[in-house]
Amino acid sequence: MGKRKRVFWTLWLSYIVILVIPITISIYLYSTIKNVMIDNASRSNFAMLEQVRQVIDSHMEEIDQLIVQISSHPKLQALWNIDEGEDYILYTEAVATLKNIRFGNGFIEDFYVHYKNGDTILKPAFKTNAETYFSKVSQYGSYTTEEVKEKLLSGYHFKSFMPSEAIYGETSPKNAIATVVSLPLGELQNIRSTLVMLIDEQQIFDLLKQIEWVNRASMYVLDHTGKVLLSSTGEYVLPEGVMEQAAVSGYHSFVLNGEEMMLSSTKGTKGWQFISLVPKEVVLQPITNITYGVISLFGIAVLIGTLVAYWMAYRSYGPIRDMVTVLVKGKGKAAEVAVNEYDFIKSSIKNNMEEKEKLRLMLADHAPVVLAHFLNRLLNGQIESEQLEQSDLEFMGLSLPYRLNCVILVTCDDSSQFRKEDSEREWALVRFILLNLCGELMEGKGYVVETKRNQLALMVNMSDNAEEAVQLREAIITDLKKVTEDRFRMKITIASSMLHQGMESFGKCYTEATSALDYKIVHGIGSIIYYEQIKDLEHSYYYYPMEEEVRLINYLKNGNYDEAERLLDMLYEKNKTAGELTSEMGKFLIFDLLSTVIKVMEALKIDGRQLLHGIDPIHSIMDGASMQEMIIRTKQLCKLICARVEDARQEQLDEFNEQIKEYISSHILDDSLSLTSIADHFNMNSQYISSYFKKQNDVNVSEFITAKRMEEAKLMLRHSDWSVMQIALKICYANDIGFIRAFKKYEGITPGKYREMVRNLADQESGTSER
Repeated sequence: MGKRKRVFWTLWLSYIVILVIPITISIYLYSTIKNVMIDNASRSNFAMLEQVRQVIDSHMEEIDQLIVQISSHPKLQALWNIDEGEDYILYTEAVATLKNIRFGNGFIEDFYVHYKNGDTILKPAFKTNAETYFSKVSQYGSYTTEEVKEKLLSGYHFKSFMPSEAIYGETSPKNAIATVVSLPLGELQNIRSTLVMLIDEQQIFDLLKQIEWVNRASMYVLDHTGKVLLSSTGEYVLPEGVMEQAAVSGYHSFVLNGEEMMLSSTKGTKGWQFISLVPKEVVLQPITNITYGVISLFGIAVLIGTLVAYWMAYRSYGPIRDMVTVLVKGKGKAAEVAVNEYDFIKSSIKNNMEEKEKLRLMLADHAPVVLAHFLNRLLNGQIESEQLEQSDLEFMGLSLPYRLNCVILVTCDDSSQFRKEDSEREWALVRFILLNLCGELMEGKGYVVETKRNQLALMVNMSDNAEEAVQLREAIITDLKKVTEDRFRMKITIASSMLHQGMESFGKCYTEATSALDYKIVHGIGSIIYYEQIKDLEHSYYYYPMEEEVRLINYLKNGNYDEAERLLDMLYEKNKTAGELTSEMGKFLIFDLLSTVIKVMEALKIDGRQLLHGIDPIHSIMDGASMQEMIIRTKQLCKLICARVEDARQEQLDEFNEQIKEYISSHILDDSLSLTSIADHFNMNSQYISSYFKKQNDVNVSEFITAKRMEEAKLMLRHSDWSVMQIALKICYANDIGFIRAFKKYEGITPGKYREMVRNLADQESGTSER
């Protein structure tokens, strides 16, 4: 009993699984909520950064207003063109003017105007020189006066923002961002004065304090050029990669120096960019605290759920245990064979029923085999219906209620688009589909029998009304062909017998359907053939006279595939359209054509297996499913033969061309060398030699001979002291006049000029080598 206590553990594990499902869903929901909380926190941080940006954008309007007031005020403009001390009243009025200028709500901490012509600093409260101001009144960072002038007061500026620096004045030092504007506005060269406005750094930090996690975040303020103006870290260089990540406004996470960070970035209308970098662990800190509590609750829930599941499994197992105990007492030792309690109960019940069902199941298993064997014998005419009784048919489950019968043979010619491979398993699937499809289309009016690997026989038992029977046969054939081709992409050929009466007529019907199927070679694969179409055909002879065979042989030997193809197409069409060709005569025609092709291959010493890469050409052609396919394969073989003939002919032509050139070269100094002598040497017609040579070399024979003789003449002019007349005679010219005319036409200069030019070049080369 201990070995079979698996049911208890199965029940317990089942309850555990039921417990795990809601826990898993809860974990998933918690994870989703966690991501949403992170996203909301990041969105809130970005929204606060946006608010800071909007406030600072509005404050930036103060800078624009101050620039306009100072740059356009006539009293301040008047100081551009006077030297210091020339007009004290003007300076006094300018100081009063600056004192009356309003510049907002305090975003601008201070400002002053530096006049270049007198090196004067003008403020709302006083006037002084630059040296005094920057060394005693308001020192700018750790810079000297000259360095401040170089940094702030030289060159052209228009709203140039300088990184935050400490300003040391009468009170405690303050950090401020300097904004520099050259005056007059737009003057790049003739700069008269410079307006410097100081923005209190603390005001910006006060705005940034509204942002959550600001104390643990890195905050940066950049101007429109990407220069860091303000930094909560004191570093005025952005960490590597931050600038690229902050190119687009928004918020997202990225890894910085191995630490995952939450980055928020926004850009103001005035060009300032605000960047916030917060470690992700800071964002996750509240969520992490919640996570620890959730995990603890999950652990408690799992522990309690496991104990409850154990208790429920124990309760459910009680009745099963009692039932097994009762059965064990009845079975004795045989009960120990069972694997578990359920298996033991099932085997006990099954053993009680098996004896009763055994004989019936055996008969039921053999019934399809018996029926299939009987139908095959019925198709082959081996059953005498007089000896059969109704009880015999009922035993096999055979029902043929009508008198009219016919046999329809279905051959699957091409199922390559449906089958994945040419295996018996795939063919079994094809037959299974066709069997079920045929059974559905017959609607119980007959049976389907496998006769071959790719062939089925439909034994159709139809209405006693002949007209209705014919319509049913047409419907079955039409629907079967349409469905197999459209839905399953198979090509099938269907052959049907005539209608006959009586069960014993199935043998005759099968013979007729087989005879009709033989005509597939003529009608082609995928056709529908009725025995009525071929039963009255006379055995007429096919068309393939001897003269057509001779033409085909000549075309193949000459490598003329186009004509050979036309001739084969003509023979096929003539035999197909002249009248119904019997299947036997169709096969004989293919045999004759194949015989002709084999004769040509034997005559040309061509190996058919080599042409088809090891495949026997006879098998290749005769394996065609139809006459049309055999003709196509014959044409393919003919094309390969013609290609082989063309290759051999081209090799011969190239070899003959080289022989002619070699003969000309060896007789170039022979007076008798001419087109006629060449033709006589090769025992050919001179006109053929001329046209052939011209076609192969793009020059005629006489031009080639002249070119060769000119080359010989050039060698003699270069390496001998013979006169032009002597050279002319050696290369078969009657006098030097004809030679000079030919040489000048060929080289563009006379022989004498050519010799002089060649020798001058030789002297120059020898002189150069001596030096």
